[in-house]
Amino acid sequence: MKDKINIKNFPYFLHPLKISWQCAPQLSILAAIAYLVYGLAPVLQIHFTARFIDLAINAVKSGIVPGAIYWQLFFIILTISYSWLAESLGQLIREKALLQIRHKYRTQIIDKCAKLNYKYIEDAGSWNLIARVTKDLEKNIFDGYSSFWDLLAIFISIIGVLAYIASAAWWAVLVIIFFVAPLCYFSIKSGKANYQVSRAVSQIERRYNYLREIMLDREYVDERTLFGFSDKINQRFAHDYDQAYKLRLKTAIKWQLKTRFGSALNAVAGLAVILTLLQPTLAGAISVGLFIAIINGVFGLAGATSWRLSGSIDNIFKTGEFMRDIEALLALEETVGALAQPQAAPEIESIEFIDVSFRYPGTERFVLQNLSLKMEKGKHYAFVGANGAGKTTAIKLLTGLYQDYEGEIRVNGQDIRLYSDEERKGMFVAVYQDFAKYSFSVKENCALGDIANIQSYDMGERARKVLALMDLTAAVEALPQGMDSLLGKIHARGLDLSAGQWQRLAMARALISPAPARILDEPTAALDPISESKIYELFDQISADKLTVFISHRLGSTKIADEIFVFEYGGIMEQGTFEQLMALGGIYYEMFQQQRSWY
Repeated sequence: MKDKINIKNFPYFLHPLKISWQCAPQLSILAAIAYLVYGLAPVLQIHFTARFIDLAINAVKSGIVPGAIYWQLFFIILTISYSWLAESLGQLIREKALLQIRHKYRTQIIDKCAKLNYKYIEDAGSWNLIARVTKDLEKNIFDGYSSFWDLLAIFISIIGVLAYIASAAWWAVLVIIFFVAPLCYFSIKSGKANYQVSRAVSQIERRYNYLREIMLDREYVDERTLFGFSDKINQRFAHDYDQAYKLRLKTAIKWQLKTRFGSALNAVAGLAVILTLLQPTLAGAISVGLFIAIINGVFGLAGATSWRLSGSIDNIFKTGEFMRDIEALLALEETVGALAQPQAAPEIESIEFIDVSFRYPGTERFVLQNLSLKMEKGKHYAFVGANGAGKTTAIKLLTGLYQDYEGEIRVNGQDIRLYSDEERKGMFVAVYQDFAKYSFSVKENCALGDIANIQSYDMGERARKVLALMDLTAAVEALPQGMDSLLGKIHARGLDLSAGQWQRLAMARALISPAPARILDEPTAALDPISESKIYELFDQISADKLTVFISHRLGSTKIADEIFVFEYGGIMEQGTFEQLMALGGIYYEMFQQQRSWY
């Protein structure tokens, strides 16, 4: 994406500064100024309060009210008013900054997730990392940015107040520093510990959020009602939620006690300083006005160091740990050309697997082992076999989801890895068993199959034709706005389709694609065997000039294939037409005999 934000070579706790400045420069500057002025306010308040009280005392003694006293009062009211308004101003700046960070940086993170190597998609650890990073992303970043400037503002306040104290008793400054140091240490440890707990509970949170979805999502209503498992799911949700809550609570209590202990020490130190300054005040070494102003400043300082100081340090180091996670995500391997749009591909004359072996990342077992097969244009092929035999894995390699395999996959005699990403994407269109349901209009659901021409003037007519082929015309015409009707409950007036209609819509999307090879990976699992056979027969007719591969556990549908490949143990055990395999009396024959009663 444009203006990519690079946070390398920056300490982790400074990453939020770089990101915020690049995403929302004006608001970041405004926030920094607001915090610095907020830090100066207590110091200015001491100065103006001391002057006001001293002038007031002199006025009482002399009976003359100097004009300067009104200016001191004005500045006192001004600093107090700013302190009151600062929180509201900061909240306004924060909300606007969050929008800009969300627009610029979250887009970069989503872009990164979209380009991740496919091996991370099937890895639970990677999904936990993604969940942690994408949850409250902009909030964590700007909170870290705000905490940095708030901490600087606190130190300005502390230094300013200490400067006044040092003018009367320099050693008192050392006492306060001595007592503030433990609070800083506890706050740093607290921030790191809190985020470590967040890492530990992220998987539990994903689990109980999934259980919450089961209890609330419309998709599960029928089975919840039929099987009556709501109480059981509720119990599991409560168990996981309590487990996460207790982990967080235990850590929070531990470090809250330590930081509050540090705060108590600060309060004691402040009281000691006030008692120390009492004698110089009585002796006339410092004015009454300055003494009262310092008392007010010290108590305000105690409050700042007790709550704001510990909270800011905690946030800064918690955000630092969060930024480590962001950097870990950004360091994950990407798939080159992952976001490339498919382009018109040449006609596929042949596809050949030559001694292809593959095992999934982090595993030892080969899912495919020395797989060899050849497919040609205009023919229809069926992959059959038990679960785990390697059928879907072969399709994943063919469509480029995994490229770290042994052997060769050739398209038109050339290694598929030598084609450009755009060409490779344009070669295949696939419909999977776990097909996607897009909450768009019916027409847009179809048009996604040819994203390069989605704005084409004839897209509506093309969509109408494929809907007719999928026997969806009557169902679509019954919708209020026909093809322009919005699907999915995310819309206020969104409509829903039956499971079978959603499947047909997914296949319509495949039909509208210009790809020369079509792959159907059990997309008809929700249909009855007769409807499934009809769908495959339809694909056989309308894909006469294309290479078609379909995977099915229902062997009755494979009769229409020109050639059937029987997978077992990651290789091809049998191949041939339906008649040839039945005559062979081998694996396919035994499988078909077991399913004969279905048909």
